[in-house]
Amino acid sequence: MGSREPAPLRSVPRAFVAGVPEELPERILLPEEDDKKFRNVLRLKSGDEVAILPGDGRLVRATLDGHSVRPVETVWPDTEPRRRLTLCLAMPKNDKLDESVRLGSEIGVATFVLFPSDRTVVKWDEKKREHRLRRLRAIAREAAEVSFRTRLPGIGLMLSLAEVLESYPNAQVLSEVEKVDAKMRTADEMTLVIGPEGGWSPREVEQIGERAVTLGERVLRVDTAVASACALALLGDR
Repeated sequence: MGSREPAPLRSVPRAFVAGVPEELPERILLPEEDDKKFRNVLRLKSGDEVAILPGDGRLVRATLDGHSVRPVETVWPDTEPRRRLTLCLAMPKNDKLDESVRLGSEIGVATFVLFPSDRTVVKWDEKKREHRLRRLRAIAREAAEVSFRTRLPGIGLMLSLAEVLESYPNAQVLSEVEKVDAKMRTADEMTLVIGPEGGWSPREVEQIGERAVTLGERVLRVDTAVASACALALLGDR
């Protein structure tokens, strides 16, 4: 009998595993959480095919072997967007933030930058901040695995809209101000800024100035705006 044909890449169970060298070893030890996911959640067994994502664009085809995998080959799937998008998000309530990170990660955001705005309700102390960042990175990782991305989105923090605008001079800021009629422009490197649930304060509107753009006449919830803006920026370039 001939050897079994490898499964299509999109159907192979996947996990991001950091630290995989370019010269593949005979075995790659699975982190405990990924070992449990493959065996307890997906009910895979030794010999089943899996994919290891080192996070640098590679995909390593491998087979399960105990608590490790045996690499078979390295491939470079073309699944990342042509454009690099940084999404700066004034922190909404936790459920909206979780959903925004999930949606943005699936669509292809490269980096999330979270910041408090004048009308942000959510307050993070140091302990809560670390807990929330761990949760958001886990959400981004799971979304990236499910959507067959090969690079993990980054998640960082800034202190204010002013710092965001200074750090990203070419940022385009979604605004609900009625006089704004400029449309979002696409480029190889893009930064989009989406405001809080209560809208920008008058002081922030003044800071935004001519960087303001609009998605249209309707008022969108934060997570809807994230999905719409990211899709317009990234999914039309394939």
